[in-house]
Amino acid sequence: MSAWPVATDLAPYRAAVAELAPLVRIAEADGVGALRVIDGRGAWWDRLERMADAPGIVVDEPQPAPAAAHARVQKLAVPVVIARRRLRADVVADARPPVAPTHVTVDAWGAPSEASALLRDAVGWARVLAGGPLEVVARAETPVADVRALAGPGVGVSVTRSVGGAGVGDALTALTLGPRRVEVRVDSAAATIEVVHEDAAGRVVLAPRREAAERLALRRLLEALRAGERLTDLEDLRRDDAIASMT
Repeated sequence: MSAWPVATDLAPYRAAVAELAPLVRIAEADGVGALRVIDGRGAWWDRLERMADAPGIVVDEPQPAPAAAHARVQKLAVPVVIARRRLRADVVADARPPVAPTHVTVDAWGAPSEASALLRDAVGWARVLAGGPLEVVARAETPVADVRALAGPGVGVSVTRSVGGAGVGDALTALTLGPRRVEVRVDSAAATIEVVHEDAAGRVVLAPRREAAERLALRRLLEALRAGERLTDLEDLRRDDAIASMT
């Protein structure tokens, strides 16, 4: 099978293409028939619509989008992988509780410049650990914190996002309470995510995922194309943005 061409100007993705050879290669100048990588800064949804004729697309770290933009891109037939470094697909698979929890708490902290995306990804972790879609029960906001009480499928959820400082990086801790205690610790500055499972049988610290986020995103897209799989990345992002932006 010939290698998929990948059109991207983002250096980390060009490096990921080199690592994944011979499955993929850098596209020629015209990029016809190439997989696309979209920078998620700014109005990424406009760029996604313009590239909807591509066989598959990766959107890298999309900024929060309005509901109208999500409604537009949900209609696209092209497979789309969303690369979210705080909410990596491989770590999500590691962290999913084998039995439903009774409560989920997520606490996140970061600089004001990342406040919206950090809250959105904190909500994403709440959704993952709760095992399904969430709805807002109550919300409180101060100049430095945003707190949401949420409800999932038989699960109570609380999400707190605090802002402060001007440093690079942020941190997030998610915890489930129930028959299996699952703890997730995300440190963006160190580019690490730790997952711990604990129950009556003992405590297990899972091996950290070392694959680059860019390589993981491209590999997921290739696997989806090969299997004809319907990806839920855009719908998950829409749900998380909707909860995080609710006032």
